[in-house]
Amino acid sequence: MSARFPFAIIIDGTTVLPHSMRRELDLRTLPLHVSFGAESYTADVDLSAEQFYEKIKDPKAKPTTSQPSIGECRDVYEQAARDGYKDMLVLPVATEFSGTFSVASTTAQQIIDTNIVVVDSRSTASSIGLLATACAKARRAGRSLDQTAALARELATKTNLLALIDTLDFLRRSGRISGAAAAFGSLLSLKVILDLKEGRADAIEKIRTRERGMAKLQELVEARTPAGTRIHAAILHANAPDRARLLGEWVQERYHCVEYWVDEAGPVLASHAGPGTVALGWYQEEHGAS
Repeated sequence: MSARFPFAIIIDGTTVLPHSMRRELDLRTLPLHVSFGAESYTADVDLSAEQFYEKIKDPKAKPTTSQPSIGECRDVYEQAARDGYKDMLVLPVATEFSGTFSVASTTAQQIIDTNIVVVDSRSTASSIGLLATACAKARRAGRSLDQTAALARELATKTNLLALIDTLDFLRRSGRISGAAAAFGSLLSLKVILDLKEGRADAIEKIRTRERGMAKLQELVEARTPAGTRIHAAILHANAPDRARLLGEWVQERYHCVEYWVDEAGPVLASHAGPGTVALGWYQEEHGAS
């Protein structure tokens, strides 16, 4: 079979990027899984976002997530090869967040007659989505696999992702914070802003209300990138479309967005961040402010 592009681009199940864009750019996905006790699902295959949010209405529900198996990675690579791709670029979640990078790299060495380059995205979610669209544009512009991989590594250090977490309960359920800390935070109705970059997820602000949380998030964005700058931006939300819309309106008013989209976070990310989360991923256009 003849491939549509010189090389395939493969993302993983933490990536936030509208499915219409994935189809247009022929992006393939390494599956990630969400489990509720003994029941295991593949995110966006047999567990939709709507089904996930219905399940977590049960306060006893404790969703956990897991990386793809070597067999699942092999299936994705071999399908790409059958579709005519001998060269592939893989953009998995940061190694500190998941073992996906290790599995993807190990499996890549087992696929004969292919050249598979795995680049650590150093982040997750909409950050990977932004890396993927940048790489797809570079591919369309005629850059080689190695040149595009170099671009991905460069952008991985420049892409920001700030997330406003609405409830600490899911960080507790997933083991990201202690039960005592979550209980104390819930008692005070605390919201947390996480800075996800370079393989870290640092809680940089704690706020009492959603309104103050959104204002603080906007303040942090402007502190890093002056208003009016040309940026590539992507917003994610976990079952909070109205809050995402408000954040999106602010971003588009304050910045020259040369790229912009909004998408649902999906079951894997929502398992950790919880419903109500909104986040902005962005990086500055090379040519600077408009």
